[in-house]
Amino acid sequence: MSGNVMELEERRSPSPQASFSAKLDTEKTYIIRASTVTEFDDPNLDSDDEYLEDDSPYPEVRSAVSNTDDPDMPVTTVRAWVIGLVWAIIIPGLNQFFYLRYPSIQMTSIVAQLMSYPVGRFWARYFPRFSLFGLHLNPGPFTIKEHVLITIMANVGATSAYAADIVAVQRIYYNQTFGFGYQWMITMSTQLIGFSIGGVARRFLVSPPSMIWPSNLVTCALFNTLHSQQYAGIGGRGGVSRERFFCYAFIASALWYILPGYLFGALSMFNWVCWIAPENIVVNQLFGYTSGLGMSIITFDWAQVVYIGSPLATPWWAEANIFAGFAFFFWMLTPLLYYTNTWYAQWMPISSRVSFDNKGERYNVSRVINEDLTFNVEKYQAYSPTLPFNDLRHRLRPIVRVHHGDD
Repeated sequence: MSGNVMELEERRSPSPQASFSAKLDTEKTYIIRASTVTEFDDPNLDSDDEYLEDDSPYPEVRSAVSNTDDPDMPVTTVRAWVIGLVWAIIIPGLNQFFYLRYPSIQMTSIVAQLMSYPVGRFWARYFPRFSLFGLHLNPGPFTIKEHVLITIMANVGATSAYAADIVAVQRIYYNQTFGFGYQWMITMSTQLIGFSIGGVARRFLVSPPSMIWPSNLVTCALFNTLHSQQYAGIGGRGGVSRERFFCYAFIASALWYILPGYLFGALSMFNWVCWIAPENIVVNQLFGYTSGLGMSIITFDWAQVVYIGSPLATPWWAEANIFAGFAFFFWMLTPLLYYTNTWYAQWMPISSRVSFDNKGERYNVSRVINEDLTFNVEKYQAYSPTLPFNDLRHRLRPIVRVHHGDD
């Protein structure tokens, strides 16, 4: 009798472990269903895979980012820190050196990502395996986690700081040199403000699964390509590894760049329309690249194609949005306003990077400052207001008055 009662009680009240497992399965199912329900129609969401556990509901993320992890894989090794710190010094130094030169050369984190791989492989193969103060100098094969850490360290300070412009302008144009302390403080303050805003916006721009950054997916795919030895093929047909295919594409692109980059520079800015009518001002304003609107959109230089971002990584709807806005404002609205002389626009170049005075000459900043490099309002009013092309509505009328007065 007592045995039957105990068996009945066990049936009525399951064990805590079984109850927890059932509750956990229910919560997982609820979370998976809730994660696929959005308040808007997400074009990137894969509706066919609604019950993906421990994986992203977006196919482009699943194809580039692995959903498995090896907790025993070395990460913060001496090898990773040495290589990462070296790149964190070399890349920002070279970028700052070339930043003030023309044409400017910028080294991005992909340089460290590509160059760190053979360096890490070389370290793993030829560096002696011994420990120093309990730290393994060669823990074994070069891992993908070490590679990611090195790339992050190189990418954090790769680009030139905006405050470098302030220091350079003060030193070159105003002869103001306040020493290392001032330069360090103004640079670090602006950089830390950016990092702080990034930390605040992390919960909105990084944490949600729907916040997909295409360029980061390309970086992840490159990591998998370099560290994967899988072969592609169909049935009995063989293929090449992703690493070898990447080497083929890398060598081919490097050889091709010699043509538009050095041997035949006209292929980079292929102004074929301007070649037909080189003396026609309107044709050069519409189809020119340097001082025109660039309607002859043919180029054979990949560096020109990826100037504002790689089209291979950007979704097509984002590219279409950018192109539609560009075509409307630059190829339709700008010529309409310019050639109808709206706001006296034809007194100025249709496209320019410099500011002008009220006589169409390049603005002379030295004529509006005092000997102590402070701004002089009287000299400014006697000389001319600045006339950038993007402020024609309020700035171009003095040009008309001056020219009519000369006539």
